[in-house]
Amino acid sequence: MNDTFDFGRFGKLFLYECKNYLPLYIKGLIVFSAFIAAMWIATIAFDFSFPDRKEAIAFLYGLAVFLSPYFVYKSVNDRKKGYSYAMVPASTLEKLLSMSLVSFIVVPVAVYAALTMTDAFLYMLSCMGMGRFTGISVYNPFVALAQFDELPFGNAMLASIWSISTGMMFNAIFRKNKIIKTVLFNMAVSFSMVIIGAVVTAGFSAETWNEIADFLNNFFEGYTPEEMFALCNTLYTFGYLLAISVTLTITYFRIKRVNY
Repeated sequence: MNDTFDFGRFGKLFLYECKNYLPLYIKGLIVFSAFIAAMWIATIAFDFSFPDRKEAIAFLYGLAVFLSPYFVYKSVNDRKKGYSYAMVPASTLEKLLSMSLVSFIVVPVAVYAALTMTDAFLYMLSCMGMGRFTGISVYNPFVALAQFDELPFGNAMLASIWSISTGMMFNAIFRKNKIIKTVLFNMAVSFSMVIIGAVVTAGFSAETWNEIADFLNNFFEGYTPEEMFALCNTLYTFGYLLAISVTLTITYFRIKRVNY
C-alpha cells in the first residue's frame, strides 16, 4: 500500500472527519442562524422590516466559512485531544487534502444551507402573519465572489481559498486562543509593514522617487488599459496561488511534526 496517498484510505479519513468533526461545527451554525432569527424577532418587537437581508447573510456566511478551520479542526494539535487525530491511519498528505476538502467545499455548503433554510423558514412564518420578512433573501456567494475587490471570478475564488487556507495554517500553528493570536499576529505584521514602509520612504531622496516614477511610466506606457488589466489579473493569480501554496505547505509540515 502506498504510504503517501491511497484513495481507499483517503476516503475513510474524509468520512471519519465529516462524522466526528463536522457535527460540532454544524451545531455551532445555530449561533449564526440565531442572528437571522434576531432580525426576524426585531420585526415583531419594533415593527421594523428588513426587505433585503442579503448583506447580513453575506457577512454571516463569510464569517462562518473563514473561521471554520478554528472550530472544525480545533483539537488537531491539542496536547490531549489531538492524540486521537495523530493516530488516525492516514498520511500527512491525506490529512491535508481531507482538511482542505472539508474547509473549502463541505463547510461552505453546510453554512449556505443552514443560513438559507433559516431565512426561508422565517419568511414562511412571516407569510403566516408573524414577523415582517419580505421575500426569500437568497444570498448568492458566487455573485459576491465575482464582486470581491472587483476581481474576476477566478481570482476572487482564489482570494477566498487563500483566506480559508490562512485560517487552516494558523489553526495548526497555535494551540490555544487561536483566533485572538491570529488577529494579534496579523496586526503585528501590518504594523511592521507600516514601519518598514515609513523607514524606506524616509530613506529615499526625492530624486530617487522621481527616477522610480519615470521608470514605471516608461514601463507601462506601451500597454493599453485592457493589457494592463490582464497583466494585473495575472499578477493577482500568481500571487494568490503562491500564498495558498505557502499556507498549505506550512500546514502540512505543522501537521507532520506536531508533538503531543
